[in-house]
Amino acid sequence: MRTSKAGEEMGEGFEIGEFTVCWNVDEEEFKERTSNYENILIAGFPPMGNIIPYHIKEFLKDSEKILSLYSYDFPPIVEAREDEFEIPHDEVWYSEEKRLFCYVGKYPEVEYIPKSAYKQAECVAKLSKELGVKELYTVGVIIPLQEPFKQVKEEIEAYVGFFEGSKKEIPAGIKRMTRKNIGRFSIIRKTGLLPGFASKLGIASYSVLGVGEYPEDLRACAGALRAFKRLSGLDIETAKTEEMLRESAEAFETRIEKERQRARAAYRGEGVGAEPSDALHYMYG
Repeated sequence: MRTSKAGEEMGEGFEIGEFTVCWNVDEEEFKERTSNYENILIAGFPPMGNIIPYHIKEFLKDSEKILSLYSYDFPPIVEAREDEFEIPHDEVWYSEEKRLFCYVGKYPEVEYIPKSAYKQAECVAKLSKELGVKELYTVGVIIPLQEPFKQVKEEIEAYVGFFEGSKKEIPAGIKRMTRKNIGRFSIIRKTGLLPGFASKLGIASYSVLGVGEYPEDLRACAGALRAFKRLSGLDIETAKTEEMLRESAEAFETRIEKERQRARAAYRGEGVGAEPSDALHYMYG
């Protein structure tokens, strides 16, 4: 289902299906104006990847929300926005100056339902094609604590998954992900599915995963952001965002360390309160 903003304002019925698009601009006029551009789309999904496109669109002076995406697979909740509440939806913002779409994936599925993840990735890929997207990037975090990642000696800020037909020179500090260096591990959910679908539609597609030490590592988000900038060639100012991510990471780590110290003090003694392992053996998308 696709709903125009004008239709909503006229009081026509509004319903949500597997994937419902509501335009905040005139769809035909917007597509006519932008479809011939060499557009780029960056998409991020919970729990960490959505931080990156959210902050990019906040610092682009001409960014505007062009559409909202609804799904009955999103959580059955409403959330406060300023002094009003709204039902869950993802958003797409656009900067005409930078020729850049920012897809902010605000919500995960109610539970891990492969069908809904596939459906959303498929629909966003087709929408990207309609919007004249030539390059598509998803962003996230990877935890390189398992073999063979931890044997890597070089300093790597991000790993990048290339999808069919996609070609880019690899800048310094970035490593291309291959079967050889990721072994049995994979790029999970929509972070991998979306560029996979987009590549089938002829869009050059990449998944950029910042290297982190734990799943909530905001420094890894900053690394993924820098890697995206270098790969895409976009001239965008992100210093404030990177500094904010660094400061937030430091505050988080300080809080966690204090909690660990309190736990050690409270449960010190033989056979009591065994500390959990810090090894996190999975990959984030």
